[in-house]
Amino acid sequence: MVTTYAADISHWEAWQPKWRFGVILIYPPDPPLLQVNALRAKYDPRSQSTCDGHISLTVPLPRVLTESHWDELWSIASGIAPFTIDYGPLMNYLPHPGVCLAIEPQAELDSLRAALETASAFAGAPPRRYPFSAHMTIAEFISADETKALMVELKDVAPQGSFSCTCVSYAVPDGNFRFAERRRLELSC
Repeated sequence: MVTTYAADISHWEAWQPKWRFGVILIYPPDPPLLQVNALRAKYDPRSQSTCDGHISLTVPLPRVLTESHWDELWSIASGIAPFTIDYGPLMNYLPHPGVCLAIEPQAELDSLRAALETASAFAGAPPRRYPFSAHMTIAEFISADETKALMVELKDVAPQGSFSCTCVSYAVPDGNFRFAERRRLELSC
């Protein structure tokens, strides 16, 4: 087994148990991480309390991640070249409420996601509810009206820039449903 998992999840909300075995995502480096975390803490402290700013890649893992699974994921990741990620400007998915930063290049991120999800660790995972669209969430537990107001408020101050994506992170929630990186997969051709 690659990591330990929360032993008691009986107090988790109904939607949370599917995340028990973790997910693969991208944590941006500082300073974008600090900037996004500050916005999340101010405008959606509930989301910030569960995970630092990130770009979700895969669906949740449906099972315990074993060393054999990890070796397979490592093999997949090591065959993918690092690339540059651009973040910003602001965007939303109305009528679904929430504000996030646009992320590019979608094609490369989708290719990375698809490659990782071919690993046997994802066999039998429930299908994705929506088409993959990489983004970095600022606020999700808000109303449609709050979404519109936040888009106006942050339009000139939301962070924008780029960073090099050289790795992806395996993140798992603890008993309080707070995600933390447990391991990292380096990208490298």
